[in-house]
Amino acid sequence: MTNMDYNEFEELLENYLPSEGGNGKKVVGRIESKERNFCFLDVPGEATTVRVRTEELTDYNVGDEIEVMLVGETPEGEYLIGSRRRIEMELGWEKIKAASTNEEKIVGKVLKEIKGGYIVEIYSHQAFLPKSLSETKNSNEIIGKELEFMVKEIKEDKKGKKVTVSRKDVVMAEKKEEFEKISVGDTVEGVVTEILPFGIVVAIGKLRGFIHISELSWKKSEKIEGYNVGDKITVKVIELEEDKKNIKLSIKSLTRNPWDIAGETYKVEDVVDAKVTKILPYGVLVEILDGVEGLIHISDLTWNKKKVSINEFVKVGDTIKVKVLEFKPESRKLKLGIKQLSEDPWTNAETKYAVGNKVSGKVTEVKPYGIFVEVEEGVDIFVHQADFCWIGNKKFKKDEVVELQVTELDINEKKIKGSIKALEESPWEKALRNYKVGDVVEKPIKNIQDFGVFVNLEEGVDGFIPTQLLSKEFIKNVRDKFKVGDIVKGKIIEIDKEKQRIKISIKSYEIDLERNETKELLEKYGTAGE
Repeated sequence: MTNMDYNEFEELLENYLPSEGGNGKKVVGRIESKERNFCFLDVPGEATTVRVRTEELTDYNVGDEIEVMLVGETPEGEYLIGSRRRIEMELGWEKIKAASTNEEKIVGKVLKEIKGGYIVEIYSHQAFLPKSLSETKNSNEIIGKELEFMVKEIKEDKKGKKVTVSRKDVVMAEKKEEFEKISVGDTVEGVVTEILPFGIVVAIGKLRGFIHISELSWKKSEKIEGYNVGDKITVKVIELEEDKKNIKLSIKSLTRNPWDIAGETYKVEDVVDAKVTKILPYGVLVEILDGVEGLIHISDLTWNKKKVSINEFVKVGDTIKVKVLEFKPESRKLKLGIKQLSEDPWTNAETKYAVGNKVSGKVTEVKPYGIFVEVEEGVDIFVHQADFCWIGNKKFKKDEVVELQVTELDINEKKIKGSIKALEESPWEKALRNYKVGDVVEKPIKNIQDFGVFVNLEEGVDGFIPTQLLSKEFIKNVRDKFKVGDIVKGKIIEIDKEKQRIKISIKSYEIDLERNETKELLEKYGTAGE
């Protein structure tokens, strides 16, 4: 302990303890009253009441008898000053000396941090714990906690009693005790405390062990993966260093060479569970046993011929089922596949996805020009935007379920096209059912052009009236006589199915109307009138 450390330690001690003075006489008194700052004791044989700081009697109540030491009196002589802490310190000092002599552990509470160390309260005495003996780099881990210590040094002079304690000695003693119980070949439990580029530091009780990267697994590794600080692991002791109390550990020594085991266990065509260890540009590395890795080539992930993103299929750490395609344990070659777990969906595609078939699936991709719909794993159907709906625009979201009709099938190229609108009757088909040549219709004008006007027959179906058929009379300027929204009557004079065009004539309707009126007059009066 340095002089500077002691100075700060003594200053704290002087502020904490009762004032010196009095004759050091020990007396027993009864607590008559207990106030916020002081307690007052009636002591037989003393003419004056004894006053004690309440903080020294927190564990006592009014009426309790308690032994205190007289250490002085108030300036006016009104009260004698007593201290329970002096009694406790005297008793505690004997315990501290005994612990020092017998090299026994002693329990103390870390009160605060000071320059160079910490103040620890032990049996009502203030002890100094140097940082070099504290076994901690973070003061928050020990301040306010009760811990075990060894008494390192005791100093008693006119200035007072000074104690230096050590946490390090306690830890070293515990390490020595634990180290003597471990032998090479033991299997023990440990906790990962640090991960380095070349190995893992493991805590085994109070001891420190190390696993070199070469002892983690039977497979060669360039970096450490799959371990995290805090993990509980089982390890085997392979070497002990007596002087440093260090232990060399191994994980792979707990098992046989896994390729030998795999050779006895697996064969081609077997379906096994595998753990994804690494994702490569051309495929996926998976582990079927610790130290036995195989490759799933990107072409063996799915039957779908589209370019796939491996991350959409698997992620590092996933456990998946795979099929053994090729296996040579002696040369450590293992080829695996995922798509081989299911039948090639294109085998029966000609039947399942014949043109005209109705199917449903989930939208997997949304493009500006259309969508891709997965009807089963490995089979996508493309729907162009023009085939979404007959009228207006429609938008789809990824993962939305849709129904469609197959419109094109190319088995060789493994491509299918479909249409959603094909499942509904087109506006033109509906119009063919609702209208025929000769029908008189009354509809609003939708658009006006120099060569005629368009009327809205049905949603998605227009009728066209050429300029010369807008009236039986000559019309010089169409827009002078008609405007958008006007309701007009006309007769359907032509329906062109191939061009999907319906022609209407107002002129024909007016001529027919005039002819019918003339006929009625002739029938009624025998004259058509003047």
